[in-house]
Amino acid sequence: MATKLKIVYSAILYLLLCFLAPPTTGNNSNASSSHCQFTNTSMGVKLFANNPLLENLHLSTNRFEAIPHEALSALSSLPVVDLVINYISSLNFSGFERWQDIKRIDLMLNNIGIVRQNDFLPLQNTTVRLLDLANNKIQDLPDQAFLHLETVNDLILSGNAISTFDIRPFLGMVSVNYLQVYGSHVQNLFPSDTSSNISIPYPIIEHLDLQENMIQSVPNGALWGFQTTKTLNLWSNRISSIRNDSFCCLISLTDLDISRNQLSFIPQGAFSCLANLERLNISGNLLQVLSPDSFHGMLSIQIISLSHNLVTDLSRAAWTTTTLHTLDIANNLLDSSKKDRFNGLSNLQALNISFNKINYLSVYSFAALSNLLHLDIRNEKHIVLNGFLKLLPKLQFLDMSNTFISWQSIRQFSNNTNLLELRMEQAQLRGHDLFDRSQNISLFANLVSLQTLRLKGNYLFGMDALVFSNLSKLYFLDLSDSRISVLQSGTFKDLRSLAFLYMNNNKVLALDGEVFQGLGNLRVLLIENNIISKLAPTTFATTQNLDQLILSENSIGTIHPGTSFPMNPSLTLDISRNPFSCTCELKWFRNWLHNTDIKVKHPNQTLCSSASLPGLTNKPILSFQPSDYCGVDIGLVSGLIMAGVAAILLGVLAYINRWWLNYKFFLLKLAFFGYKEVEEDLAEDDHDYQLNLMFHDSEEELVLNTIRPALEERLPHLQHVLYGDDDLNARMYYIDAIHDAIERSFKTVLLVSNQSVGDAWFMTKIRIALEHLNETRLDKVILIFVEDIAADNLPYLVRLFLSRNRPYILWTDDEDGQKLFWATFEKSMRTNRVLNNTIPV
Repeated sequence: MATKLKIVYSAILYLLLCFLAPPTTGNNSNASSSHCQFTNTSMGVKLFANNPLLENLHLSTNRFEAIPHEALSALSSLPVVDLVINYISSLNFSGFERWQDIKRIDLMLNNIGIVRQNDFLPLQNTTVRLLDLANNKIQDLPDQAFLHLETVNDLILSGNAISTFDIRPFLGMVSVNYLQVYGSHVQNLFPSDTSSNISIPYPIIEHLDLQENMIQSVPNGALWGFQTTKTLNLWSNRISSIRNDSFCCLISLTDLDISRNQLSFIPQGAFSCLANLERLNISGNLLQVLSPDSFHGMLSIQIISLSHNLVTDLSRAAWTTTTLHTLDIANNLLDSSKKDRFNGLSNLQALNISFNKINYLSVYSFAALSNLLHLDIRNEKHIVLNGFLKLLPKLQFLDMSNTFISWQSIRQFSNNTNLLELRMEQAQLRGHDLFDRSQNISLFANLVSLQTLRLKGNYLFGMDALVFSNLSKLYFLDLSDSRISVLQSGTFKDLRSLAFLYMNNNKVLALDGEVFQGLGNLRVLLIENNIISKLAPTTFATTQNLDQLILSENSIGTIHPGTSFPMNPSLTLDISRNPFSCTCELKWFRNWLHNTDIKVKHPNQTLCSSASLPGLTNKPILSFQPSDYCGVDIGLVSGLIMAGVAAILLGVLAYINRWWLNYKFFLLKLAFFGYKEVEEDLAEDDHDYQLNLMFHDSEEELVLNTIRPALEERLPHLQHVLYGDDDLNARMYYIDAIHDAIERSFKTVLLVSNQSVGDAWFMTKIRIALEHLNETRLDKVILIFVEDIAADNLPYLVRLFLSRNRPYILWTDDEDGQKLFWATFEKSMRTNRVLNNTIPV
């Protein structure tokens, strides 16, 4: 009943204040009529006389020049005094003696300039826990200024103009958890000779925050009286030097942060008097040499951070900090790590030397770190794996991302059977780097405990199917952004623990039926932004526990009946931004989406393409109702069957007489229109390359020993010729380099053999060349058959090219035949004819 009564009183008071409060000063014409906003300069003495149970009152953002203590003294149950952003210049808490429930007084962003001890006398017997005087105009704090605030646990003085700081203003306080004086223009810390004779007991101040001030030095005894302080934050000051006795008064200190200062040197044993110090942060200074002597005598230290300094070398002196388990020297200027630089750190568990300029690591760089668990060497110039990892048998985490990594022996992880996470992202790795076919061994062969493997942003096309064969405990695998175009069957078959597989942003063309075989525990499969055009019916047959299947931004036009999808009722399926043909062939899939409980992600971006039934183009696939379009029409079916039979007969007759028909049509064309070949306006010298010769590795000897010398002898005017992959632009991705070479060449010649037509990359070059032919409408592509190819082995794309009467030449070793070959080739190189049709690629 009492609680309900308080709510009723609060509501009535709120309405009265909204309607009866004096007019505001200042422009508040835009204030919402549903919200009561005070901008008063004063408050009636008896305004709250009848509301003693009020518990929620906000007086911030007004124009009070003094604390309305007379009006507020009636609210003995008020837990918070909120007077933020006013114009209060003096403190007066008269009448607050009866406040038994007060917990917080917030006077931040006012004009208070003077603080006197007696200002807080009315609060002596209250329970106030937090006093916020931040961002006022306080310049000086008298001795024992807060004597009467015995219960205050958090005292905030930040953002003032207190030039000198010491313990004396806080004498008389019992226990302060947090004392915050950051950003207060503090320049000097009070020296010890004037504070050591204070007789009154010192308060217990556990956390002292002096960051973002202008302190230039820490003299001996400057922090006298803070013997119980555990955390000292001096971040972002102007400290340029420290002495061995600078912090010796802080006998209870466990955390010291002096980062972002101007320290260029740390004397020997600078922190030896801090027996309880566990964490030391000296990052963001100007240190140039890292010497273990600086940390001599630290008996309890566990973490040292020296990142973002200017360290160029590691001293050979032995470390004596046997308790140290984490050392961070990232973001310095180290270019190497030589032998014995970490001697004495036998208990170190985590080492971070990332973001340096390292291009050399001795095989014994980390020999002393036999208990190391975490090693971070990201963003370096070059890391040569020379066996130094074998000396870290307990290593559990290793990050070598954004660094060029190389090695001579693939057995680099032979002694790292405890490794749980390996990151080699953006490491310029290639598919053949991960598996040595001569030894039939993977780079990851001995990582039997590995759970997370991140290989994002490498060049993993041509990756061997056995590269992950021993990773039975792998849980997370990231292969995104790795230029993968083909996923071989069985690549993931041994990853029975895998739950997350990321394959997004690659060049995968198709997913065969066994590519995800063995992934029965897979939960998330991400394959967005590839160029997948079709799915095999059994692609997802073994991944029935999937929670997320992301296939967005591919080239999937239809999903054939019988395709198996995960039956997990919690499945989220994303097939957005694919060119689906909403036809009757897709009927079964649309009905499946309707009849299952799966969630379709981004349904408004899962649209029907222009190849859909009339009226469905650019409509969401879920709006496609097959029953409205795909009913059975017997007459239409019969007519289509008859038309089909007739078309087949006509097609057979036309095929039998195709040459006679072509001849008659040709004569008919000449009779009506005449005949004149249209040629390209640009000559061969108007292109960057006169000839682009592409071939499979098996033809390299033929090109170098026979074709190239013959070209130089018979066609000496061809001065700008590209010979194979070695002449491609090395600064571009492989596919982009192929595009660039074809587009900038007058003629592109492809050597076709039995081996080349079976190579996926060579067929990709043919497809790109024919696409360019279609785009330019110029006869710029010539096929040279270096040997006979059986009709059954001839790819469909090559057959299409030949069926359109495109130029091709047969290579022969016969002397007379070669004369005809070179005459034909020279004629083909004279000009580019304009085409009037395209090849469907």
